[in-house]
Amino acid sequence: MRRLLTTTTALLALAATAAAPMLAAAPAEAAGTIAIKPASLPRGPDIAGPHLDGTTIIDGTVSVKVRRPNVILYGKWHDQYVAATGTSSWDKVKLVRISATGTVKVLREFIDPFTAVLDADDDQVAYSYGGNTQKPTLAVYDLGLDEEVAVRGFVAMPDLVGFGDGVVVASFGGPRAKTISWNTVTEDVVKVIAKQSNYASVAHDLLGYFSKDPQRGGCQVLGRLSDPGEVLMTNCDERIEAVSPDGKRVATIPLLSDGIGSRDIVVRTATGKELAHYTVGFFFGSIWWETNTKLLMDANGKTQAATVRCKVATCNRATDLRPTPDL
Repeated sequence: MRRLLTTTTALLALAATAAAPMLAAAPAEAAGTIAIKPASLPRGPDIAGPHLDGTTIIDGTVSVKVRRPNVILYGKWHDQYVAATGTSSWDKVKLVRISATGTVKVLREFIDPFTAVLDADDDQVAYSYGGNTQKPTLAVYDLGLDEEVAVRGFVAMPDLVGFGDGVVVASFGGPRAKTISWNTVTEDVVKVIAKQSNYASVAHDLLGYFSKDPQRGGCQVLGRLSDPGEVLMTNCDERIEAVSPDGKRVATIPLLSDGIGSRDIVVRTATGKELAHYTVGFFFGSIWWETNTKLLMDANGKTQAATVRCKVATCNRATDLRPTPDL
């Protein structure tokens, strides 16, 4: 199953301490459902921490225009930013390090931009590359050493779902679905479970995986990375899209969502308790956590859109209003 850019972009979720925002209760559409109407929400503080506004990196007073049609920001390393850039069709992808003055250093070319993971504390970024013309490969680049320090090839293309403390967690789909962990220090490769996964946290010992192919009745499961059989949550209607920095909350979307995005987001505890259910008039784009309790959502109403911040039922706008994309 294709992972949406919003992971995923787990990938943009940065834990940052925000100034106390002015939050307003969003209107309740039905019991337990919160209708997100961007134009009706008050303007709150700007997004905390490094983030993208189009292809411009914004980080407090720092604003860096990246002169490429597509950009994914993985996070901040010291006073620089780690990102992937590509053409409008995501060709000629480059893993790059960008300074606050806009200087770009290319670290690696032709990576999969949608699954790379930055571990800024350990000065490393993990990524995959390969496919039709190259051997499917997982690799780790050390930002401090300024070189690729670990490389491992595979028969099939791995989907990188987690990285931390030198351990890469990757998933393989198809009839021989499995999830493996690769310790890049000891070079040990261990089969974690014979299931396809879509999320992993080494730091919080979490693994999100599917009981079987979701297209064939599979369910989303959240268990322990060290013991996937220790199940924290099972949900047959939703899949995990973003996990809070402390690993205690998850934002989910409908299990089989694909395309432009979902109209529904549910926030749950890691054990499955529902905390909030958001709906929007058109679709939600990127979803990521600003803090352990505040969720950011690119909310697209029928005519107006904004990035919206919600802490359960209290919400505000983290950006000015903008026209809903004409898709």
